[in-house]
Amino acid sequence: MRWLFWDNHKLTGYMATYRFQRTFTPSPDLHVLAYFRKRIDNFLGILEQHLQGRPFVVGDHPTVADLSMVGYLSFPRKETGYDLAASHPAVHAWVGRVAGLPGWRSPYDLLPGKRLIHYA
Repeated sequence: MRWLFWDNHKLTGYMATYRFQRTFTPSPDLHVLAYFRKRIDNFLGILEQHLQGRPFVVGDHPTVADLSMVGYLSFPRKETGYDLAASHPAVHAWVGRVAGLPGWRSPYDLLPGKRLIHYA
């Protein structure tokens, strides 16, 4: 539960808003983007440290916490602005492990309909 609350209050909340502002608005406020980016960098740093030496967020097997936290980290780099392989290798490896689970589908494989215009 702790990681679910952490994700909801910290990681996904900021990543979702940052991605939307950065990618899908024609002229985002650069100060807002900088604020969100700094917060996300801090939260990714916490997750990076936590995942070093662990295959999943809570132990050796995936849990609902992994599925909750991985969602917005699975969007393309051009949308998120993050190259996790370079900046957060443990997070990147974890995203790969989750994506390798049976039945995994990326967000765009699951989201129906027309895609929004990308401004980034």
